[in-house]
Amino acid sequence: MNGILSIHKPKGPTSHDVVAKIRRLAGTRRVGHAGTLDPMAEGVLVCCLGRATRVVPWLTGLPKEYTGEMVLGAESNTYDAEGEIRPVRDPSDVTREAVENAFRSQTGFLAQAAPPFSAVKVRGKKLYEYARKGEDVPEKIRPVRVDRFDIVRFYPPRVLFIARVGSGTYIRSLAHEAGKVLGCGAYLSALCRTSVGSFSLEDSVSLEALEADPETVLLESLLPIPLALTHLPKVILLPQAEARLRHGAAFLAEDILEAGEIPPPGSPLLVLDRQGEAMAVVHAEAEGGPYKPLRVLVSDDGESL
Repeated sequence: MNGILSIHKPKGPTSHDVVAKIRRLAGTRRVGHAGTLDPMAEGVLVCCLGRATRVVPWLTGLPKEYTGEMVLGAESNTYDAEGEIRPVRDPSDVTREAVENAFRSQTGFLAQAAPPFSAVKVRGKKLYEYARKGEDVPEKIRPVRVDRFDIVRFYPPRVLFIARVGSGTYIRSLAHEAGKVLGCGAYLSALCRTSVGSFSLEDSVSLEALEADPETVLLESLLPIPLALTHLPKVILLPQAEARLRHGAAFLAEDILEAGEIPPPGSPLLVLDRQGEAMAVVHAEAEGGPYKPLRVLVSDDGESL
């Protein structure tokens, strides 16, 4: 069981709960996911099985798209509907144009504060551990990118929206900050992740289907590495360089047999063998190489993912 499985996580279970269920159904302990979804959220959860767990770092950074709903006029200590709701003020005078302007202020490159009830660590403790004990929660600011934050439907006090964001962005925080800009408060009331990179909700497998027939679903839906890493440039090497790479050795630009786009130094590059199977993710520190393995994706006997 080696490959990538796109799961439609339902509302309720944690991302860890879903991973635990896949471990049991697939019969392997080596399962990880490429981006947490909160329990109240549903949608695309990209899971890696077996040796495919080696490529999690190149899936967590994929852009993500969400549809969600926020409620105006109140705030939550968790920034969503699962926390303690506190009224702020009557939002009846808030216009669609005002919400659009608040959303616009939350787009582009931002310094975003993580919600106090989140798993981000400060001084070795998760923020929610401070919050649950009633301690002062230290602020954790992270750079994020928001490409889109738009109204889909405005029906006060509720706003249906769509957001397209980079890795690490908290949609809860976007809603909370928009409420602060509006001066009436806001919290996230519903959220669905509709895509992660090329993984879409329509193509994801439900947990119910996986539980009903795990063998068939895994056989039909498990993606090999090259199909899951379509966003990475790819190269094929000369036979001698391919053999060296299988043992973790670097290669030079002249060792490349076939190539599409060659990324700038520091960017990841996927190496395929001549049968089109994934061998390694590499990068170069300078133009033209040497290209050093970041992660070799083959087993000790040379079997490829």
